[in-house]
Formats: sequence, structure tokens, C-alpha cells
Amino acid sequence: MFARWQVGAMGLAFAGLLALSSLHAQEQGKPEAGNISFGLQEQAEVWSNLRGGRNRGAIANGLLTGTVNADLGGLVGLDGWYLYGSVFQIHGRSVGNDLVGDLQTVSNIDVTRATKLYNLWVTGDLLDGRLNLRIGQQGANDEMMISPQAQLFLNSSFGYPALLAANLPSGGPNYPIAAPMTRWVYQISDAVSWAGAVFNGDPAGPGTNDPQIRNRHGIAFRLRDAPLIFNELWLRPEALSKGLLPGIWKIGAWYHDGHFADQRFDAAGNKIAQSGLPGRRMKGNHGLYVLADQLVWPLSGTGDQGLGLWAFAMVAPADRNLIDFYVEGGLTFKGLVPSRPKDRLGFAFAYMRTSDAARGYYEDRSTPIQGFEMVSELTYQFIHSERLSIQPSLQYVRHPGAAIPIWANRFSHVPQKDAVVFGTRATMTW
Repeated sequence: MFARWQVGAMGLAFAGLLALSSLHAQEQGKPEAGNISFGLQEQAEVWSNLRGGRNRGAIANGLLTGTVNADLGGLVGLDGWYLYGSVFQIHGRSVGNDLVGDLQTVSNIDVTRATKLYNLWVTGDLLDGRLNLRIGQQGANDEMMISPQAQLFLNSSFGYPALLAANLPSGGPNYPIAAPMTRWVYQISDAVSWAGAVFNGDPAGPGTNDPQIRNRHGIAFRLRDAPLIFNELWLRPEALSKGLLPGIWKIGAWYHDGHFADQRFDAAGNKIAQSGLPGRRMKGNHGLYVLADQLVWPLSGTGDQGLGLWAFAMVAPADRNLIDFYVEGGLTFKGLVPSRPKDRLGFAFAYMRTSDAARGYYEDRSTPIQGFEMVSELTYQFIHSERLSIQPSLQYVRHPGAAIPIWANRFSHVPQKDAVVFGTRATMTW
């Protein structure tokens, strides 16, 4: 009842703002000079677990997003600077909690119900446009580690790697809890850019319960936690030579300057399953990753239609991490049906491996976990208009949750049967 009231109230509020502004809604980006623009989008889903997982059945969930874009030059005299903000109203039940029990949640909007501030930042260009700065609050997965093709898919791992979600404090800064940050992109040449960011490394603060509850409304604005640092080099092959097809290639690294516990041994070198003591504290955590996103077969006479492939892989130390290896990849085809040039078909997979240290700890307790969780997804996005799209998704989840008894699993230490899940998302934009 309360959630429905919140949805209605937020909808009316943004409708009023839209009417007062007399401006059309637009995507995240730069508004017209001197203007403020508002946007409103609802993503509504229905999911059914057809086999395996925790429970059979069907549920509905949704995400209402309100956005604001402002040109700070025309408004307060900061020429070339812009402000962007977004607020989420998350409603419905959880397909991960109630039906599947997975870590790589089948829906990337499936989180704890709340009304929450997410983005709030300003951005501007320096050095004759070669350097772009962004300062404020956002998620790491808004720009870092991003594959453009992977954004088609509904499974959460294709937007934010499961390795980070499982290993970093509070899951790291990512939907639905962002963190204060500074981000830069420096254009070294037409083909090469250097992107980096420094985030507050714990968006919710210490605790053993759901971090989405600890920072329920996204306004904790934590600044004193150990930093999380990203660095990436971006290469665009089409800028190297006119004969090369469009794409983006990335090599990157992250470093968290906090303390992390050994997954298996205490400070004296004894197994913590027997000693009952905390794991030995180790300074810092890090990961390395590579990404390739490439159009490989363009349709003749079109700009961006055709077949594209992408792959992404990340590794991290096994001794201090629950997940030490993650890989994803897939293909997309835009314009497969000639009469529907904007529609996209896609198939993808994501694989996360539990570390040797974590598996050893649970074996020491005689409660072994599984070695991996893997998901595959087949989806098709129907673009009805600029305001409406419909997207069915069929997913197969191998070893849901890998039988790991942590809060993120949201279920007891019981191996789940492989799951087959089908869902449909409708996205409406005003």
C-alpha cells in the first residue's frame, strides 16, 4: 500500500515539474543552453521461475526513475558546466529473494524496495575540451567497466560484475547505492582516452545486514571510508583507421585501500573454521580487467546496425576475496528484421568463480560450496516508439548462489537446483 502511494506521489510530482518547465524529457546529457529539463521513466517487469531455484511462481517488480538536467551556464554563470540528478522509487517483489536465490540477479533493477537518491553530480570540460571532469555522487558502473552492447541485457552482472558486488564493502558503489566521487576522462588522441575515478569505498558503511537498508535513501554521502580507485585506457579502433569498424577496447584496474580479511586463515596461520578467530587482516584489494566491444558485421547502408561481439574478464586475489575470477561475453544484432531497424536481439553468458580460499574455508567446516555460478540470457528488445519498448528475457542459472551462506545470497546454506527463468520488461519514458 505504501509503495503504491509513493509511486503515485512521485509520478504526480514529476508530472507537475514537467508541465511547469514546458520542456520535453530527454536522456542523461546536456540540456539546451540556460534550461532545466526533467525526465520520468518507469520500468515494469513480470518474472516467472519455470524450474529449479528456490520456488516456482511469478512476481512483478518495477523501477520509477526521475531525472533532472540543468545548464549551469545560463542559470548561475558557470559556462560549460552541467548538473544531473536522479531519484529512484523501487517497488514490487524480488525475483532473486523469492524465486531464484542467485547472486547474479536475473533482473538488474531487482533490489530492496525504497525511494532513493542515486546520481547527483556536476560536469564540465577543461583544457580546450580534452579533459572532462565529473564531481558528485554516482555508481562505478555508470561509466567504468562498461560494455555498450552488454547494456542490452537484463541480468545484473552485465551492468556491474559479480566479482565486485561480492567482494567490496557494501558491494561497492553501484545501483541502487551510489557514493561520492570524482571522475575524469582525458582524450590523449582521437583514438585513445584515459578514464579514472576515485570513489568513497563503502557507500553504506559497516554492518552485517543489507547495505541498501543502511543507506536506505541514498543520502549518507560518506566521505571518510577507504577510497576505491579506477583507471582505464580506452581505444576506439575506428579512429585509428577509416577501414576499421566501430568499437571500444579497454584495459583497466581497480584498487581499494581498505582492509580485507583472509578467507581461510587467521593472523596466526590457523584455519579460522577451527580457531573461531577472524581472518588475518590484509591491506588493500585490487583487480585487473580487459574488455573488447566490437561491431564485426555491419549491415550495408546503415550506421550502427549489424552483428556485434563483446567479452569482458576480471581477476582478483584469491586469499581475500569470495570471488576471484569473472568473465562474460555475448553477441547482439541490431536490425535483424529489416522493417524494425531499432530492435535488438542478444545472447550472453556470465560466469563467476568462487576462490580457492573461500572453498577451502567451507570445506574446513564440512559445508562445501559450489565452485561457480553461471547465467546465460537470450533477449529481444522491441522498440515500439521513443516512449515505449518491450523486452522479453529467457535465462538459465547454473548453481544459483553457489550455496554460499552470506547475506547477499538471501537464503540458507542449501544448494539450489539450476533455474530457468522467463521475464518481460516494459519501459515507458515521458
